[in-house]
Amino acid sequence: MSRDVAALHIADEPFLVATTIERCPKTMMIRELFMNAVEAATQAPSGSQAIEIRALDIGDTQKLSIWNTGPGMSSDELHRICDISASIGKNKGLDENFGMGAKVASLPSNRYGLRYRSNAKGVVSEVILGERGGIYGRLRRPNDEGHLEEVFDVTDVVLADGADLSFDWTEVVLFGNSANQNTVRDPYDGNPITPGQWLADYLYYRFYRLPPGL
Repeated sequence: MSRDVAALHIADEPFLVATTIERCPKTMMIRELFMNAVEAATQAPSGSQAIEIRALDIGDTQKLSIWNTGPGMSSDELHRICDISASIGKNKGLDENFGMGAKVASLPSNRYGLRYRSNAKGVVSEVILGERGGIYGRLRRPNDEGHLEEVFDVTDVVLADGADLSFDWTEVVLFGNSANQNTVRDPYDGNPITPGQWLADYLYYRFYRLPPGL
């Protein structure tokens, strides 16, 4: 920090975070999430660089999942990456990636929840971002002892579901704005309305070419 400048501080941090999120164009969501997946997957070993778009059955509806190989995140890293402007392995600057695009672009359409899971060396950590009472942040949930936590070890859960933990991966699931919202068909909760082939069309025009090997 320069001794000639007194840095400005944020007087109302929750308000600034909320306005930053709510002013972001919703339709940037898939681009930002997919770009993050591309950047991570290209760091996976040759022959295992992959991204999968999945429809998960959760409750009585389907939720959209973006899954990719690449370096996983520990519980501490996953906790840290959820903060606005936080990033791992990226440059930040006025002409660089701020490390905030995916979270900021996704939360307006996923107030109910945006679930991150990351497998790092066989341990899967989970955090859910969302909005409650006008405040955006990590959702606090009770652990087995009744204490509230933000990041959970869900290794046993994903193993029971048949997940392969022999390599690192990360998954983002869009819960939308309510439990019964189908985020595969309706990712923006009706605003804007999306046609049936919205995802294929969007990815084709935005990512006409992918890095070699991906």
